Amino acid sequence: MPALLNKDFLSLVGVEIDDITYDLLSDHYEHTLNERVMGEIVSYLDETQLTELDSIKNADDETLRNWLVVNVPELDEIIEDEVAILLGDLAEHADRL
Repeated sequence: MPALLNKDFLSLVGVEIDDITYDLLSDHYEHTLNERVMGEIVSYLDETQLTELDSIKNADDETLRNWLVVNVPELDEIIEDEVAILLGDLAEHADRL
């Protein structure tokens, strides 16, 4: 199953990163990005939206992506912020990679 926040989806919501940057984010950082973004998204949702999200959490990626785009207007900002944080972490710890 493809990751929720793959490069195509990031591009769809206006977050453009080059192939090298995306490759650096993959695997560990993709998992971390998903966790951080979903954590931020949850903090923006009201009780009704949280219930809706919970009801579709096992849906296919496209359904979940579409729901997020509709229900989280600041999704692109959330993703951009979390990508920036992860890139900063990566740069800070590059000597350990």
